[in-house]
Amino acid sequence: MEYTTLTSKGQVTVPKEIRDKFNWKEGTKLKFYLDGEELKVKEIMIADEMEDLLLRDLMDLGYKGKELKAKLFERKDILNKTFDKFIEERFQEETVSLDDAISDIKNEKKI
Repeated sequence: MEYTTLTSKGQVTVPKEIRDKFNWKEGTKLKFYLDGEELKVKEIMIADEMEDLLLRDLMDLGYKGKELKAKLFERKDILNKTFDKFIEERFQEETVSLDDAISDIKNEKKI
């Protein structure tokens, strides 16, 4: 078990062992929430940020109760997988430096 200290600004450092286990990098968004008397931390995925919109759409379609919860989980999973695939494909694309892009634009204007 690792310990951390709360700073005067209310900040904590997540121990390296935990960051490595969950593959949390700089910029990872985390949600703190209470579960009874326990404080829990969860990584926020893109679909989590859109949960209210997804819920509203599903409720408009007539889903409720356990069926609503199951459908929401399904939609969030699909959305997260879609964004993961998009990001993976984006990293495989060839990129150019800003200077090269500016140079290409200047050259196109001369033609």
